[in-house]
Amino acid sequence: MAVEDAIKKLEISNQGLKVILENLDEQLADIRSDPRLEGLVDDLENLFYAYLKTWIKSNTEILDILNQEKK
Repeated sequence: MAVEDAIKKLEISNQGLKVILENLDEQLADIRSDPRLEGLVDDLENLFYAYLKTWIKSNTEILDILNQEKK
């Protein structure tokens, strides 16, 4: 049961991360409009994008391992 719970939580996590990733530009719109942060927002967006993609990839790799273990 613990493996199934972990799989479910990782799947939910990945779904949430994908939603955040899809809306990243929208979420940074307020920061982007601040003239004091001009030029930094693109770097911040790239950093968040890479972080979220890495997190999703790690979750997916763990899911693959857990699904193999479950068999």
